[in-house]
Amino acid sequence: MRNPGVPATAAARYGSGSRLTAMNAAHDAFQRDLERLSKAALPVNLADPDRRRSILNGWTLFSGMLEIHHRAEDELIWPRLRRRLAGSSAAMSVLEAMDAEHERIHPLIAAVDEALAAEGTVDVAAMVEELRCLLSEHMHHEELEAMPLVEEALSDREWRAVVREIHGLVTSMDSLTVADFLPWLTEGHSAAAEKAIATVLPAPIRPVYRLIWKPRYDRATRW
Repeated sequence: MRNPGVPATAAARYGSGSRLTAMNAAHDAFQRDLERLSKAALPVNLADPDRRRSILNGWTLFSGMLEIHHRAEDELIWPRLRRRLAGSSAAMSVLEAMDAEHERIHPLIAAVDEALAAEGTVDVAAMVEELRCLLSEHMHHEELEAMPLVEEALSDREWRAVVREIHGLVTSMDSLTVADFLPWLTEGHSAAAEKAIATVLPAPIRPVYRLIWKPRYDRATRW
């Protein structure tokens, strides 16, 4: 169920040209993956090669995208907001809360990583439930209080610079490629929402997404 106070429609969350389109889509993708992980997190037989591959395909993509998302905020977005909104104690309080929430989430990611490195049967249900609760609460808080600061304080030019730097973060990670990013964002969405989310890519690249990236992404088994 959508958190109260957060726009629920695709038009509201994925308005064409909105600088928050990718951030909203990423939050929805994290929620989608957390629900799938919760269903898969009861004792899992990682000694079964096919099951292990499927679980790790899903987890590696989820955790890698979350790392990129948080690094983009911690290294690129929040520092810009701190410089621009240094005179606002309310804004500084929100950004401090974002940092603290990230710090609580990261150890849980590491704990699930360690558990899924085992060879036999593992039960990560309790860790996954704690992660689901913390991350869901954090994303709700971010959408209500931090994202409006982005709209208020950063110019379109500054946001375009952020997007270019985020692309660099994605390509710097061994486990991810830019080709994973958009199919992961759009998975499970209606055609209209998918079209709106795809506007985060330059128009000349969108056919590559439709013809190559998405079919390849869809062929992989996850969770």
